[in-house]
Amino acid sequence: MGLPELKEKIKNQLELADERVLRIVSSVFDNYLNEVVSYDAKGNPLALSEYHNKIEEGLDDIKYNRIISKDDLLKEMEDWDNE
Repeated sequence: MGLPELKEKIKNQLELADERVLRIVSSVFDNYLNEVVSYDAKGNPLALSEYHNKIEEGLDDIKYNRIISKDDLLKEMEDWDNE
């Protein structure tokens, strides 16, 4: 069974589900979305939704040219040692 068929099966099952089952499914999704999937550069945990937001921020940085070249970064890092 592929993804489209699985989604359709779940949609059909949700239509027939009672409140108890819907609460269980909702809880599963809540836990999934709040699960730690990564850590930021400072070691702070990131949930799935936060992780996706960080990816979008990074893509926006690239899109709007808010980036620094490797060579410029290396020069900047050398200055850190002189401070």
